[in-house]
Amino acid sequence: MQEHTFVIPAYKNSPYLESCIQSLLNQTMKGEIVLTTSTPSPFIEALAERYQLRYFVNEAPSSIATDWNFALSKASTPLVTIAHQDDIYQPTYVATIVKEIEKRPKENILIAFTNYADLVNDQVRGFSLNAMIKSILLFPFAFSKSLKSSFFKKSVLSFGDPICCPAVTLNLASAPADFSFSTDYSCALDWYAWLKLAKHNGSFLYINQKLVKHRIHIDSETTNQISNGKRQQEELQIFEQIWGKGIAKLISKIYAFGHKDNRI
Repeated sequence: MQEHTFVIPAYKNSPYLESCIQSLLNQTMKGEIVLTTSTPSPFIEALAERYQLRYFVNEAPSSIATDWNFALSKASTPLVTIAHQDDIYQPTYVATIVKEIEKRPKENILIAFTNYADLVNDQVRGFSLNAMIKSILLFPFAFSKSLKSSFFKKSVLSFGDPICCPAVTLNLASAPADFSFSTDYSCALDWYAWLKLAKHNGSFLYINQKLVKHRIHIDSETTNQISNGKRQQEELQIFEQIWGKGIAKLISKIYAFGHKDNRI
């Protein structure tokens, strides 16, 4: 019985999509791989056929949230990872996630996520300010791999989002039945989703192994939204929800220093 599904919400014709698919097929623990898109093309269809992947087209108006929610709806297992089409997963990603969750059958794991490395020009980046900031925010996990208390789960997310979205595996069996990514956000939707999940009964599990290579390139959505200011705008909105307008502006400015590492 398969325990895990990768869903890939492909967007347009990414030159990195095939490398992502190959890394998913190379997992030591096999599972389902589903390819979805709201921008169908012969390129994407050919990859689905070449690698014999389940393939679905989302006919709804395209946004990151609707694309991700549609992809999640096509998963056939409780454990689901939204694989970002530009990224590469180490062969032991799924096996490590499943093993660590199975060690904790009573903890009601909501999400499990690993550490990651930035991939720039096909080279793994060493030090980055962004990575340093995120490691500081993840400090509560230094005492325990899993956090169950809503206070500690929210504390990890109160000064920014240190959770790398493509490194996250959602446990849909533990998440609320109506879980979805909010269409109110186009960049910080994952941070907002984790904050909502933090209020629910269950644990966040962090595995401090770099099992994902997160690609940074000039055409990536992250780079685009930092360049046009959309990411900073959405992050400020979330900081204001947490801290109020006065303090939020200060925290947002400090947190934004880490964005420089995502510019090419």
